Amino acid sequence: MFIKKGFTMIEVLIVVAILAILSVTGIVTLSKQRTKAEDVAMKTDLDRLKVAFEDYYNDHNCYPPPDWFDGPEDAGSELLRPYLSKMLYNKKTDLPYVLEKDSTGCRWFKLYTTLNNAEDPQAVILRTTDLTVGSTLGNYGVSSSNTTVRIYYNPTGPSSPPNRYYCQGPGNCSQIPGGVTCTPSYSDPSCGATNLCATITSTCQ
Repeated sequence: MFIKKGFTMIEVLIVVAILAILSVTGIVTLSKQRTKAEDVAMKTDLDRLKVAFEDYYNDHNCYPPPDWFDGPEDAGSELLRPYLSKMLYNKKTDLPYVLEKDSTGCRWFKLYTTLNNAEDPQAVILRTTDLTVGSTLGNYGVSSSNTTVRIYYNPTGPSSPPNRYYCQGPGNCSQIPGGVTCTPSYSDPSCGATNLCATITSTCQ
């Protein structure tokens, strides 16, 4: 007669431990994939908004007003029709993306968000001015073609920012991003301290 043996307690614990490890690994992987998908969606939103802004400018000679991006009632609205059927917004906060414009409201724009993955190569330390480090605007942005989002290097990259500045347009002196060379360029954040950018635009490559 054969006696059928059951699992020992140690065997049961080993199986349970293996299943637990697999479950945790699966949850972590799924969470990372969801985080990446959210970041991709936000980048896509900003790219689509950028196109809509430029189309709006072509028709109105000005970019959309800031009050279209200042409250929850603007999220998902039809303010940008026919350029966008619905106003794209940050699904994490249910608020519009952050909009920054020049003093006239018409010359340039910048749109910001905060990516979940701070180690994303496109995630950066943003600056609100050439002299003010750090920003609550976010860690990722897009802008009109006549300006750029002011940044420091990615935190995972070189520890020191570049110390050269260039003219982007009238009254717009900005720090040169890493890996880019501009002519003319300047060593001070005022591009010569005489507002040379009113008459000079640097060429960068």
